[in-house]
Amino acid sequence: MIGLVALGTSCLLAANPPSSPKRTQIKLLTPFGRGGLSIGMAVTEKGEGSCFAPSAASPSRPDAWRCNAGNAIHDPCYQSIPGDSKQLACPVGGPWSGDVILLTLTQPLPTEPRKNVSRDDTLPWALELVNGQRCTLLTGATAPIAGMRINYGCPGGFVVVGDIDRSRPVWRVFFQGEKSIALEQTDVAVAWF
Repeated sequence: MIGLVALGTSCLLAANPPSSPKRTQIKLLTPFGRGGLSIGMAVTEKGEGSCFAPSAASPSRPDAWRCNAGNAIHDPCYQSIPGDSKQLACPVGGPWSGDVILLTLTQPLPTEPRKNVSRDDTLPWALELVNGQRCTLLTGATAPIAGMRINYGCPGGFVVVGDIDRSRPVWRVFFQGEKSIALEQTDVAVAWF
């Protein structure tokens, strides 16, 4: 009888959807600290390259750049210290992995003045949704769904489509699975800039 009660309770808890946060949390990745690379970061690769523009994925960050190493484009790549143009950390797999490519520059960073861009006017670099999906901004051309741009790619063929509804403390987005026939709204737990 005790086993049945525990099973019944377990089923009841599993049937309840995850609770939504009181507000969407805003986070900024800080790959470098005062003493160099932050303790939580792991260098998975080292390379040489150059940066050719401010970050398209994180345009509100003055320390973020769009860079290349060989034939690969890395965006965002973060300066170690503002004004230091020797090494940058380019996150691999989103802000939650802690893995970075350490990029040593072969040319100085671009010197043309950067536009001041507010976080309120840009899409976050990455989203963590209450349904457990972690999605990163697609900075290239994408196809539309229901007349809206596919803005984020998520593991397993899932996508986030259209603008983020920021009108409430908990932001909402349209989300769709690869084989789904409908867009569904879901809450954003964390927005990474």
